[in-house]
Amino acid sequence: MTEYETTFEKASIWAVVWRFLLIALGVVIIGVFLLLAFMGENLTLVSLITDGLLYFSLYKLTLTLMKRQSLSVKALSRPASYSRGNILNLLGLTALTAFVATSFMYFIITFLTFFPQLFDRVMPYILDITLVEDMSYVYLVFVAVVFAPIVEELFFRGYILNKWADKYGVKLGVILSSLAFMIIHLRSVFIPQLLVGLICGLLYVKYNNLLYAIFFHALYNLFVILPSLFIQSGSSEETQAAFLGVRDSLPLEFSIFSLLFLISFAFLIYFLKNLFKKVRTRKSPYAINVQKIEEY
Repeated sequence: MTEYETTFEKASIWAVVWRFLLIALGVVIIGVFLLLAFMGENLTLVSLITDGLLYFSLYKLTLTLMKRQSLSVKALSRPASYSRGNILNLLGLTALTAFVATSFMYFIITFLTFFPQLFDRVMPYILDITLVEDMSYVYLVFVAVVFAPIVEELFFRGYILNKWADKYGVKLGVILSSLAFMIIHLRSVFIPQLLVGLICGLLYVKYNNLLYAIFFHALYNLFVILPSLFIQSGSSEETQAAFLGVRDSLPLEFSIFSLLFLISFAFLIYFLKNLFKKVRTRKSPYAINVQKIEEY
């Protein structure tokens, strides 16, 4: 009789979700009280506290339920040596993905200018879900580069991917967990989030080590927000007006970035295709790692 479950197949995703939803409701109430206490000021501090509580709660909840279900936390990652070649490849892949994500908006806007009526209907919605007003850089760094990569990779790759990989197969597990990751990011443009989810999942499957996915996720978020840390931009209203004005007069840089997007996107799809081809195992990273632990 083994000490741990050898697969994630019996793990309950719903057990994590419904508990987290209850916690999230409590955090919302805390946030309201904090806003009242600060009289509507210190929004960055309130957001940092509430989002920090949410991420910490999901982190602790995931690990606690894993232990209750006799799942080995240690088996989420397999100790591995980090060669310089692997790190350099990861850096290149991250930079390419970040460029695809940032240039994707230029491509969408350029495409929509060929259909003025569609532009008028779609652009306000895209700008509404992607532009965030008065977002502190301190908040962005802590949440996007520290909290999100660790907790989201633990949940989406460490828990959900392993569960669905053991139940439906590794490739389908990567795809389904990436779709879930994309859907949950409601305030982001979906396609880049899907790509990030797929790459994180494939890196996890390739190395059987969650740290690779966490490192990629953190570095990707840093690359995406880095330009805003050094470039002084106007208000949200000014930014929206600038993008909406593109409908009648398309700047040259939009066409250039759109072309570069198509080229870089083609390269990224090529790499993803190769990574998918190399997925030959039928076992989840957890199942492989827990077997190694038991053999040791």
